[in-house]
Amino acid sequence: MRTWMDTIPVTSVFLMLLTCVLTLSACSPPSFLPKETPLTVVGTLGGPLQTELVEARIVLSRGKHVVELVVPLQQNEFKATVSMPIGQWELTVLLLDAEGIVHFQNTPQTIQIAIDQPNVVDLVLRPADSEVHVSIDLEHYIFREEALRARIYFSDEMYEVIRANGQEPFETTLFLAPGSYEFKIELFTESFRVGDRLGLGAWEIVQIPANEQISIVWNPVTEVVEISGRIETLLPAPTNVVCETVEQGVRISWDPPHSEEVVGYFIYAQTSPLERFELLSPVPWELTSFLYTHDPENEPPTDIRFAVAAVGKSGYAGYYSPAQIWLRP
Repeated sequence: MRTWMDTIPVTSVFLMLLTCVLTLSACSPPSFLPKETPLTVVGTLGGPLQTELVEARIVLSRGKHVVELVVPLQQNEFKATVSMPIGQWELTVLLLDAEGIVHFQNTPQTIQIAIDQPNVVDLVLRPADSEVHVSIDLEHYIFREEALRARIYFSDEMYEVIRANGQEPFETTLFLAPGSYEFKIELFTESFRVGDRLGLGAWEIVQIPANEQISIVWNPVTEVVEISGRIETLLPAPTNVVCETVEQGVRISWDPPHSEEVVGYFIYAQTSPLERFELLSPVPWELTSFLYTHDPENEPPTDIRFAVAAVGKSGYAGYYSPAQIWLRP
């Protein structure tokens, strides 16, 4: 008796089997690379410690995803291995004592976890950050109501503080690594534009200890300016101005005004009505006569107008005398 298989050619059977194998291969899931890989974090502290540290808290974060593990600290060393998804993560390590107080930490750093290669992070830990409260005292500052913004500099780092009005406290709280900092504060009005800056600020050095709460109260650098003044009226004009011809040129003489403020005189000459008077004595002349000499290479003008003004202690010239005309002989 023959079955249905006997009626099918051998070649057709082979093709059917091959098609089935290919179909199964196409439908089977692909071979993915592993999504996780081991990460080892190690760290060492050198030298004796004032406080006994008992554990290291390792935090790996990426967005809202956080992985945290705690490992014991033995002989100032710790080591932890965790299987992490590949990619970029933010790593932070904190060293704590038995009471859970942080004494050391690393600078938060970005790490890249890759496939088929060692993922080992060897950390350098520093003393833990300190909580620094900065308060700006403007009680005696002339622009205390106008100062609404501040830029606070700790060496290369800059922090901006804004308050809504002149009655609000002007303060902020920062977390800084211990060390010495170059510190200054600049005050602004309604914006951080250069034109709204109230003062340049003076640099000074501040010390931030490790793992402490400290307070810095800052006052703007100001200097006392003493402004004084006196009323000084213009000196009256000299009188009896006389111009006479002498062998050397023209001698101008006058009577001084009655004032104790006179320290000298300015003498002016005009050689043409179309020109301004020329000052002949840039430094106040102390005598009551002045010799005007001609340029020997040029013929003197037919007439010259002379005027004299007294100079006061402040350096200002008083009223001019009426112009006196000298005529060439």
